[in-house]
Amino acid sequence: MLEEDRFGPKVLRLADGTFLKLFRRKSWFSKTLLFPPAKRFADNAVALQQRKIPCPKVISLYRMRTPYRSVVHYEPLAGDTLRDLLSQYTGHQHLELLAKLATFITTLHDKGVYFRSLHLGNIILTPDKKFGLIDISDMRCFNRPLSRRMRARNYQHLLRYEQDWSTVGFDVKRLFS
Repeated sequence: MLEEDRFGPKVLRLADGTFLKLFRRKSWFSKTLLFPPAKRFADNAVALQQRKIPCPKVISLYRMRTPYRSVVHYEPLAGDTLRDLLSQYTGHQHLELLAKLATFITTLHDKGVYFRSLHLGNIILTPDKKFGLIDISDMRCFNRPLSRRMRARNYQHLLRYEQDWSTVGFDVKRLFS
């Protein structure tokens, strides 16, 4: 088990190295009845692949009845999270990685990707030195670049994780004061 909450398992690693991600329904009647999160995850993977953005490869979708869960089975994206890398890097390595991150996020926005779960734990640096995304169920892809307002809002999602930015000496609170 890689991740769980008080309701049970959320992410499982199988013996073959693939993952199962389980999504619970948070209320009796919700949009997840019509639009299961596992399906959104799979649709978002297709949209990212069309935009040539590395992401997990979906193998299959399932639905559990009791307790209700929508489930996606996928091959994880190989690499290290930026959160892990920044905790290992120092000085100019931080600046170099952050500059590449800014370019990647601009590319996402230019390609119409609005990633609500944008944080350093969901961005992967792959073995071939490309950035990719994981945990992609909470995302929207548009057929046009994002507006300035949406870009700013997406950066706010990224900056709300103060612990990520403290590792590079960046004071997020000062930015918004």
